[in-house]
Amino acid sequence: MDDSTRRAGQDAARHGVPLSACPFLQAGNMPAHTGEPIRKWRAKLASWEAGWKQESDARLAELQRRRELLHSD
Repeated sequence: MDDSTRRAGQDAARHGVPLSACPFLQAGNMPAHTGEPIRKWRAKLASWEAGWKQESDARLAELQRRRELLHSD
């Protein structure tokens, strides 16, 4: 997994970018336009999505933790 691509996905999630806005899903970045092998493109897509999901899950867990703290008082 490409660390810089994964970090880009994390950064996107941190800034509120939706999963559907993944840059690898834009027409100009797809293999038909770039000529890149599909396997390589899929690896980048998976890496970006994994980073996005990791950050989103962490943020949701933190929100849940804070919510529980508020309600425990």
